[in-house]
Amino acid sequence: MPSNRRGKVDASEHHDGERNDESKRHFKRVNIIIIDCARMKRFLHVEKEEEDNTETITTKKAKVKRKYPSTFLTVNVNGLLSKINSSDKWKEKQALLTYLRSANADVISITETWIPGNGSSGGSSSKKYTQPYSNDGTNKSYRESANGIESLLNSNGFLRKYARYYNCFHQKSAGVLTLVNADEVEKPSRVSLCFTNEEGGEEEWPGRVIECQFGDDEDANRLVVLSTYSPNNGSGAESRERRRSWDDSVLKRLTQLRKEGVHFIWNGDLNVAPCEIDVKFDDIKAMENKKASDPDYGVAGFTRNEQRRFRKILEASEASDAYRVVNGERRSYTWRAYTVNKVGGKVFNTVNPGMRLGLMVVSKNLKSKIQRCYHATDDLPDTEAMKMPMEKFFGSDHCAVHLELKNMDKDNNNNSEENEENKKETNATKEKDASDPSDRGPRSIEAIE
Repeated sequence: MPSNRRGKVDASEHHDGERNDESKRHFKRVNIIIIDCARMKRFLHVEKEEEDNTETITTKKAKVKRKYPSTFLTVNVNGLLSKINSSDKWKEKQALLTYLRSANADVISITETWIPGNGSSGGSSSKKYTQPYSNDGTNKSYRESANGIESLLNSNGFLRKYARYYNCFHQKSAGVLTLVNADEVEKPSRVSLCFTNEEGGEEEWPGRVIECQFGDDEDANRLVVLSTYSPNNGSGAESRERRRSWDDSVLKRLTQLRKEGVHFIWNGDLNVAPCEIDVKFDDIKAMENKKASDPDYGVAGFTRNEQRRFRKILEASEASDAYRVVNGERRSYTWRAYTVNKVGGKVFNTVNPGMRLGLMVVSKNLKSKIQRCYHATDDLPDTEAMKMPMEKFFGSDHCAVHLELKNMDKDNNNNSEENEENKKETNATKEKDASDPSDRGPRSIEAIE
């Protein structure tokens, strides 16, 4: 019995020894794996640190911004404020934000913001009204309206990168908002909320104009972007006189910029359809016949006097209608309506009318730089565009207008390089002339004679 037990014990010990050896080998393998993992971890950690350092270095490198914007968008939203404050207009707000995000323009000009301005609770100077109503204002609804605009711009990642410039009015009407993509383009060197005339005086139009200058006053290639919401001509004597005064202010400002050789873009809801192909009315011929005898007759924006003054502005400033430069006589409209029942006191019952009121006007020295100019609805047949789809109109009766220019920074750099090469060639010629008198040509009229 003992021997058997002993034998079993020996066998057990033998098996236990084998298990111990196996455990030791397994333990060694585990140790090796752990050591290898530790080494790999240290290796990965070093690589990670190197990556982090690389990322840090990359982040520290400042992004080179362009001095001049090259893509522009303008749209009359028919009440930006109402789209933010009204819960039943949530779809309109989302459609607008989606469109602006997709466009990603350098400069966005929004008209008819309806944002009340500072001083709305009182005061006589229109300058008080230009900025959104502040927190120290006494009018609670106006204050909440202004805060709503800032909240919208701050809560959307893609909008936070835009610098904001307002020109508000003392009522919930009119209003212009210019957004500049500060991630891509340097901020304007100067922003004005009025027209500056040749004498240096200011002509105030609260809620109507924002002028941004890119490049300083000494910059020969500086660009001025004039964003406006032109007053409606209306049908009464007072509103017509106001529109005549406005057109005169624009004429003086653009003519002045032309004389200074400034590159400029005049954009926005200009509230004028320049010619017959820019309107769509069932009774267009009847209107044209009546307009021949009464230059103030017709739909506001399409009277003969308005068209004449617009042509005068283009001629005096030597500017061009960018859409016509690119698209010739194509018929396309930025404003739509379901019906127009009355024109000048006469019932027309026009169905699905259209007018091209949103415009991009460019200076003569920018004409050759135009790459594209188009409407948001240009990719739709007219039968679809007249339905004013939400993704194109955002609940407004206007669609967006786009302008794309060649990269002015690149063009100007190329011109600078060419000028530098010309200087080098000129200097080389001068040196050659100085070293070889026989090769000198006549240097003046006197020398020729």
